[in-house]
Amino acid sequence: MESFEEGNKRRVIDVIFRELVQKYPKSEILNFHNEKVKEVSSREGIKFRNQFDATKFDSYALLPKSLQSAGFFIVHLGKGNHAFVKGNGYHKFEKIRTIKEWRIEKSIIDSLSDSEAQSASTAFNDRIIHDFLFEDKNEPLKLHTARRAKISYDFVIDGKTLRTDKLQIEMDGIYESEKRQCIAVVEVKNQDHEDFEIRQLFSPMKYFEKMRGWKMPNEYKIKFVFLVRIRKNNRDRFKLYEYDFVDKMNPNSIRFIKAWQYDIIT
Repeated sequence: MESFEEGNKRRVIDVIFRELVQKYPKSEILNFHNEKVKEVSSREGIKFRNQFDATKFDSYALLPKSLQSAGFFIVHLGKGNHAFVKGNGYHKFEKIRTIKEWRIEKSIIDSLSDSEAQSASTAFNDRIIHDFLFEDKNEPLKLHTARRAKISYDFVIDGKTLRTDKLQIEMDGIYESEKRQCIAVVEVKNQDHEDFEIRQLFSPMKYFEKMRGWKMPNEYKIKFVFLVRIRKNNRDRFKLYEYDFVDKMNPNSIRFIKAWQYDIIT
């Protein structure tokens, strides 16, 4: 059953999309701003604490049916700007074939928090991420906790070039190995979906590519990890997926590397 908030998000975005399609029926890029979200929300009698949250859909299945039928998804462009773009913005998770039982120590702090940053920390504290990245739980790693950054970059969706302008991105956790000359950035979700929004890994990739040769040595390898943690019915499991991008301009060039599942034992 969908949450009340998810239903309201779909309702508002559906109204905005239908209005823009009616006005620009042949356009494959339909721009709108947070102010439009605010206007339609007020008209529909819906309140959001943050207008930007109304434009975020973690899975393709959560998009309004009107967008799905027309083949559009939402792109975030920065400074409160967004666009409905014709094309694909989601990637379906691959089937996990490697499943491990993993023993961890009980943690009071972990039991108190269901946040995504906490899941990134637990994966580090219990050396899940060490094993997944390097198959060595004793690998010396540094953890850098959740952070935000702003970035401007060009990218291409089905032949259409778009540009973000000071887009704010969030990274749930960053792991650094000086020995391996490697940085791994992780996107965390504590809900299980069939797919995920590609920009959640693509934007961090663009960020680190801009840092390469400037604040980060050229020889460093960057890994992009999607972590799904599920705590349900007294069971705790971590599902980790590693990806990279063949074409640094094209989110749809995402390439699967591997996926492992850790079933937690305490």
